[in-house]
Amino acid sequence: MSARRLGLAVVVVLAVGYFPLAFTYSWQFFDTGAPRLQDALQSSAVSHDFAHGHGSVVALRAEDYRSHRGVMLVHTSAGALALALATLQFSARLRHRPGVHRWVGRTYLLLMGTSMAAAYAFLVAAPQIDHFGGTAFDLQLWVLAGSTVASAVLALVAVRRGDLVSHRAWIGMNIAFMLTAPLLRVLWVGLGRLDHGIELMVALDVGASTLGVVAPAAGALALLLSLDARRTSPVVPHARWQYAGALLVSLAGSAWLAVRFAPLPDEVPGASLWVGHLLPVTGFVLVLLAGALRAAAADRGVAEARWRTLLWGAALATPSAALTTVLATPVHGTVDGFLAGTMVGASGPIVLAFALVVRAAAGSVGAAGAVGAVGAVGAVGAGGGAVAGCDRR
Repeated sequence: MSARRLGLAVVVVLAVGYFPLAFTYSWQFFDTGAPRLQDALQSSAVSHDFAHGHGSVVALRAEDYRSHRGVMLVHTSAGALALALATLQFSARLRHRPGVHRWVGRTYLLLMGTSMAAAYAFLVAAPQIDHFGGTAFDLQLWVLAGSTVASAVLALVAVRRGDLVSHRAWIGMNIAFMLTAPLLRVLWVGLGRLDHGIELMVALDVGASTLGVVAPAAGALALLLSLDARRTSPVVPHARWQYAGALLVSLAGSAWLAVRFAPLPDEVPGASLWVGHLLPVTGFVLVLLAGALRAAAADRGVAEARWRTLLWGAALATPSAALTTVLATPVHGTVDGFLAGTMVGASGPIVLAFALVVRAAAGSVGAAGAVGAVGAVGAVGAGGGAVAGCDRR
């Protein structure tokens, strides 16, 4: 199975598996006898105490969800429906029916926008969680909602302009942001299985930090795998020196982040540093480095430049996270300041590098189209009356 097909399979499994959990999640706040699928899953996969005890979402948020159950019903139901619809857009048959594809896309954007509006309403109305990482997680939710809406707007603007490359890129990033909801649940349940002493909220914060890298990385890799990489062209001189420079920057950032982690209290698990940031960002850096080296060896300069640009974005993710901890700590305290750095600080350089690759890819397609148009005009001129006669007929 190719990497692209594997990625699509993961998206479908996450979206379809998440649908019953999210769609039914708020029913319990209207009817106490309604199914509680997510709580039941967490209880069976880890333990009843993990799902319902101290430090669980049930213990910390149930009353807030109950007080704002209408908003939560809109948020969870619209989000679940939007993700389910998103899977249809990957169908090759649907893409051959542009009218259906457009209406499915419009419905997806409407549902996604409705879900994000409800998320904003809840964040404004509900108090912050007074527990480990609560402030940092709320900050990430604000940033995530804003990033989801912004990527959707960019995708919509692009398709209005006829820029299909940018449209596909930004809607792919948008779906990656939307998939943080099911993926976060996979991560916190997985951490609960690995460490039976961890509280759900702590596992949630570690998973949220991981998604600060994984979500934009997934959107970026989806773009790279979708672009044509077969064209041969010169690789820029000293590209390998840039690879070495990017690795050094990433290592320096890792050391800086580790220094920021060292004085934190014992309540902050080592997983917050390693699982929450260093392992996912290191894996992303190595994947991008391998892609750049492979493209360079095949003399595919355009593709190599894409991988190298995103390599620099990934390399700068850890220094950016460390810098964010420095800026956030005076505002949010030592624990939430560090978590704010890993949750929201890493994604900026990755998304910026992604935007640069999208712009270059869209520009190259536009330039190719312009060259083709010039060639067509030349052919018309050379063909004279015969071609003109065909046009009139």
